[in-house]
Amino acid sequence: MRHKYRLSITDENFHEKFSFRLSSLNFWTAVSLCSIILIALTVIIVVFTPVRRFIPGYVKKDLMEQAVIDRMRLDSIQLQLETQGLMLRTLNAVLTGDIPMEDSKIIRDSLLDYSNIEYHISLADSLLRLEIERADKYTLDFDGVQMNGSDPKRAGFANNILFYKPAEGRVYKKFDHQTRHYGIDIEVDPNSVIKSVLDGSVVLTTWSPERGHIMVIEHDDKVISIYEAAAALFKRTGEFVRAGEAIGIAGQSVFNGQVIHLHFELWYNGTPVDPEKHLTL
Repeated sequence: MRHKYRLSITDENFHEKFSFRLSSLNFWTAVSLCSIILIALTVIIVVFTPVRRFIPGYVKKDLMEQAVIDRMRLDSIQLQLETQGLMLRTLNAVLTGDIPMEDSKIIRDSLLDYSNIEYHISLADSLLRLEIERADKYTLDFDGVQMNGSDPKRAGFANNILFYKPAEGRVYKKFDHQTRHYGIDIEVDPNSVIKSVLDGSVVLTTWSPERGHIMVIEHDDKVISIYEAAAALFKRTGEFVRAGEAIGIAGQSVFNGQVIHLHFELWYNGTPVDPEKHLTL
């Protein structure tokens, strides 16, 4: 540490060009000073620049908060999809009549005791039972053709009702009661308009990966129309729509290699009817 040295730089003729005194203390002092400056610059760059994001193990507080918010939104969306799926399955079961027996429990009033009630079958009751047993059970036969039947609630349905076209296009898949295809599939052009067939109120708007956007509209006289495989919907649940009013857009729903289409169903008093029998398509 006490010995000093002279560092001299000369040219090829041994003429001195540059020289300075050097010792071990000066050398280690310079090395330490350079190290401190390098460490200080590294800390400043890491703390005050975005480079710190590339350091393994570093997590920004804003990113953590955003990740928590995104996870909460994802959970909410998943819960909403499960709720809408359950609602859609329930509505489909009600419309088709496929309600499981375990779900159709009879609710009795526990405050009343029916075990001691005595009744006698009257002649009018027997005649009514006989008339119902001899009547047609359904308004549709196995070919999907509407039957006249003896049910006064379904007799003469839609004879005086003017329906609008739900969409412009050709029907490529018809109503089939045997295969439970309770509607028609209309081949449509991309971004074509979907219209309401009658005045009514929107009772359900939902979406599913298999069936696209779905809208259910309730009309007067126990008539319900269902529109499936839509690309977008213009109305929300609870809104009132006019006959012929645009309610959505078709064109983005292609399922299982099928053509771009609109699936349309028409229900009356809880029973599906063939839309082609009542609409001019």
